[in-house]
Amino acid sequence: MLHSTTKIKKPKKMILFNVEDYILYILNKLEPDKSDKIRLNKIAFFVEFAFIYNKEKWLSNIKYAAIDMGIVIDDYDSILKKMEKDGKIKIDGYIIRPLRSSNIQISEEISNFLDFYIKKYSSLNKSELIGLSHSTDSYKITTENEKIMGRIVDKNLAVLETFFDENEEYKKGQIDENKLPVIDESRLKKYEFK
Repeated sequence: MLHSTTKIKKPKKMILFNVEDYILYILNKLEPDKSDKIRLNKIAFFVEFAFIYNKEKWLSNIKYAAIDMGIVIDDYDSILKKMEKDGKIKIDGYIIRPLRSSNIQISEEISNFLDFYIKKYSSLNKSELIGLSHSTDSYKITTENEKIMGRIVDKNLAVLETFFDENEEYKKGQIDENKLPVIDESRLKKYEFK
């Protein structure tokens, strides 16, 4: 729990994407069989909050709501219906297909960052994504431990999500074994399975 004297650095409101361009960016990066509504909502949240956590800047003007299914883009159903009416996406049940690309040009550095996290979270199944979003501090604080649903998530809470704190070696999947702590094997206790 944070004490009233704890200072949290507030991220800058840098808006690279509007809601529709951000959705199109994500959808164009997802495998077609993984472009469903649940995955889109969770990936949008995790990628933006990872960006805020690591870069201390907002990525979009999206508002996120905390509901029973975890954190989602606020009013996503209306947004997606409008996008379909405008010919930007095709909705087939829960599957969403992009018909256009995002109009926003971003740097290679930002693109690499976003693509890394989109790939990371798109590899999880829907249950894992929902469970992970329920375990975030952002969700727990917003819902008061799942007592109140439907509130808007404060993006400044992204700085509390320490699971985004990964170093470059971990991201690459390469850990230098020489940097690991030395273990005195004589102090280890042997045990048996019965």
